[in-house]
Amino acid sequence: MILVVLQSIGIDMSSEKFDVCFKEQDINGKQIIKGTRSFENTSTGFKAYLVWCSKRRKQCKLIHLMEATGVYHEELCYYLYESGEDISVELPQKIKYFIKSLNLKTKTDKADAKAIAQMGLSCQVELWQPLSKGFKRIRDMSRTLSKLKRGRCAILCQLHALRRAHDTFEESLRIMEELESTYQKLIAENEASILELVAQDDELKQRIARITTIKGVRTLTVVKLLAETDGFRRCSSIRRLVSYAGLDVVQNQSGKSIGKSRLSKKGNAYIREALYMPALCAARHNKSLKVFYDRLAQRMPKKKQAVVAVMRKLLITIYSVWKSGQEYDENYQWK
Repeated sequence: MILVVLQSIGIDMSSEKFDVCFKEQDINGKQIIKGTRSFENTSTGFKAYLVWCSKRRKQCKLIHLMEATGVYHEELCYYLYESGEDISVELPQKIKYFIKSLNLKTKTDKADAKAIAQMGLSCQVELWQPLSKGFKRIRDMSRTLSKLKRGRCAILCQLHALRRAHDTFEESLRIMEELESTYQKLIAENEASILELVAQDDELKQRIARITTIKGVRTLTVVKLLAETDGFRRCSSIRRLVSYAGLDVVQNQSGKSIGKSRLSKKGNAYIREALYMPALCAARHNKSLKVFYDRLAQRMPKKKQAVVAVMRKLLITIYSVWKSGQEYDENYQWK
């Protein structure tokens, strides 16, 4: 009997169901499909899925690999994690490029599940960890706050147009003004709720207060960063943090051809959104970051590139102060 060394289950999620493919790899590197099936995306379907897996499971490592499909994968992730299973959730783009490398012509949920299972056997994947309960609540509230602010910004633009349009119907203008007022009220309530959640943890409150001594950084900015990174537990180093935020630089060079460098933006957009306005403020009022910004602004063709560099340095500074537990020193020199 040939020894099986690794088992992988590819899961293609959707809102109503999920398709799975069970693959295993033996000591010779041969991969075999042990079964495929669809299950309902409900607690009943989750139980049936684990029973189905147990009939094919052997004494080796088993990993459940799936794509981050909106929020549809979250319930299954938490169920499997609480059941003691190893889970990996990969970015859609990463899975997309892996499937492209296989040169598959068929595009179905079943075919995607097979390809994802093969990825689990062929590539090194990271295990998924859930957000801690406290940060999960704060993250949900901070993301809601971001959506409310975007909605209010859209309403303000529409109001600006209505007020300058010819003979605008007054009732239409009144409704839009009332809607903007509602947005403003909800934003204030949301911010108060986030600060209340932070105030419940004295240690967290003190550590955030230490970080807000950095000029340009408010409490809500720090809270958003902590919520999106689970208190920086998802990023074990500065390099991984910068990559997770999508603030790493992509080089474009082949032979003698040298293209333009750009931001990858393959990361958490909420982090970049949270850092943009603080970076603008820090570039004016933070002593060390102002010198840094002015030097880059003179050298770079676009000033926004210098702002992005300040965002990156501000993120690293916040991370360093959080990890070290020391007070922020504006005159500190990096070694």
